[in-house]
Amino acid sequence: MFQEKSMLVDLTIHRWTATKHDRTVSAEVERSHNAHDAGRYNKQLIDKTHLKLVDELGNELRKYHYHHTLPWIDKGARLLPSKLFFDYREGLASLKHQREAAVNDFLKIYPDLVQAARVRLNTMFQPEDYPSVEYLRSAFDVELEIMPVPDAGDFRVDIAKEAQDEVREQIMASLKARQERAVKDIWVRVRETVGNVVKQCSNPKGRIYDSLMDNVLSLSTVIDGLNITGDVVLEQIGQELRELHIDPTTLRNFMSVRMHVAQQAEQILLKVPEV
Repeated sequence: MFQEKSMLVDLTIHRWTATKHDRTVSAEVERSHNAHDAGRYNKQLIDKTHLKLVDELGNELRKYHYHHTLPWIDKGARLLPSKLFFDYREGLASLKHQREAAVNDFLKIYPDLVQAARVRLNTMFQPEDYPSVEYLRSAFDVELEIMPVPDAGDFRVDIAKEAQDEVREQIMASLKARQERAVKDIWVRVRETVGNVVKQCSNPKGRIYDSLMDNVLSLSTVIDGLNITGDVVLEQIGQELRELHIDPTTLRNFMSVRMHVAQQAEQILLKVPEV
């Protein structure tokens, strides 16, 4: 059962928005236009360029999380196959460490940014809008919750047996639907990644970016782990993806190789089911 070979992971990436709803200014704007419920004025508390790296690393964390997991609960926990657990944990820890370092660098200059805002915002500056350094440190936390995948066979609750059977059937149906959705997500990734290779490599004038082959390599490293149903076709495609990966410089310089790769990619696409 795939429940025994998977777990649910819920990643929460906290951030400070560095904005604040200014009720006084919002009211002033409405009065000046004789308006009501016309909108909100959100002031920018600091120069957000100093949070750019923190935000970028937060996005990288989220992308890494999604790349190594499959959809399970809408806007919630995702399915992490056990095969990918150690790589997932290691990669997540590395990105989390980088983000913590970026947060620390930001917090070092935060007091100076507050003083700069005092001048920039003038009468709109309110000291109470600015959290303490200690609070901000926690405001950038990254939380990971790991949970077992539910199993209808383990369902136990103090209700009548008929009701237990009904709920158990609902759980089984839900698990089946979510498993199908997870498998569909893998095929969508394959179709998008390989389809881009066909599109770019079959066009003699198409530009070949490094990211084209980076995406092929990235998918090939996780596809076996994401194959939670042991699909033999998907397993074969994983091997073909590894063979498809080639130095993008070669694709840019040798048209014959480029056309060959396009043909390889087309053959892979023929094996991808419509989902």
